[in-house]
Amino acid sequence: MRKRLLQILLWLGLSATARAEFIFDAEVPLEPKVEEAIEKAQEWLAKSQQPNGSWGTCNGRNGLAVMALMVNGSTPGHGRHGDKIGKGIEFLIGSQHENGYLVVGKSGNMYQHALATLALAEAYGMTHNPAIRESLTKAIQLILKAQTTAGGWRYTPIPKDQDLSVTVMQIMALRAAMDTGLYVPSEAVDLGVRYVKRNWAPDTMTYGYAKAGDGGVRMTAAGTVCLQSCGLAEDPNVPKAVQYLMQKIDYNTTDQPYCWYGHYYVSVALYHYGGDAWKTYYPKVCESVLRDWSRRGHYGDVLNTSWAILVIGTPYRYLPIYQR
Repeated sequence: MRKRLLQILLWLGLSATARAEFIFDAEVPLEPKVEEAIEKAQEWLAKSQQPNGSWGTCNGRNGLAVMALMVNGSTPGHGRHGDKIGKGIEFLIGSQHENGYLVVGKSGNMYQHALATLALAEAYGMTHNPAIRESLTKAIQLILKAQTTAGGWRYTPIPKDQDLSVTVMQIMALRAAMDTGLYVPSEAVDLGVRYVKRNWAPDTMTYGYAKAGDGGVRMTAAGTVCLQSCGLAEDPNVPKAVQYLMQKIDYNTTDQPYCWYGHYYVSVALYHYGGDAWKTYYPKVCESVLRDWSRRGHYGDVLNTSWAILVIGTPYRYLPIYQR
């Protein structure tokens, strides 16, 4: 057990003594009612898949749906939703442009590309399928070419502008690819992290969208996830951001646009932070989801249902991004 702990800590880039309690003090059991709700929502998601393997022409949505079906252990071709996941991955690969862009036709943007890339990285990390590796490699190369000299990314694959939201998702995709063994220049990740750090506002303890300033819960959680996923869980801004999040998280606005997009970042940030923050947040967010799903077992749309499955399914820890 001690050897495994050391391996985990080294993987995160931490010392063997850094926040060791974080590893052991963040476990919140999955209640049977939560597992049942996830399975019910996944069934709806699986039935909503189109014959071509997609959930529409948005590869961000398609990538999210694939990850939501993988959250409790199914992989392409294996498990309860293996066939659906396999078809979803095939669609993502089939939609890829020659330059590596993972968007359907002329629709889509870099945020969607990053989510699709993240789905491929998670699938490759669980299967090491060479076809997924080839597509993932091309997708990563496009991300690298689209990075600006300031370190960020924007909605088009052209290195001329950036914002925190798009940037964090590209970095998450890069980190996920690195964790599968693919080569990604560390300089690109470091440059992206420096851009994210410049968006930190000490007075409000938040990350801003396009510059330092009050970016609210969503951007603050996104910036925190970026640091954590890049081995900077001990950055002094992380506990400050967590303090802000715990004061500002709203569990009663689940009908608002992009609510579950924000909770996705919050769930990952607090899960990796661990301790009382995660133990307080997770039961409350599960309560919100189950309350909303009480009638039909899903949100009625693929995007929010997928986000919510990922949020309440975090303790499964099957997806590589949830490995500490």
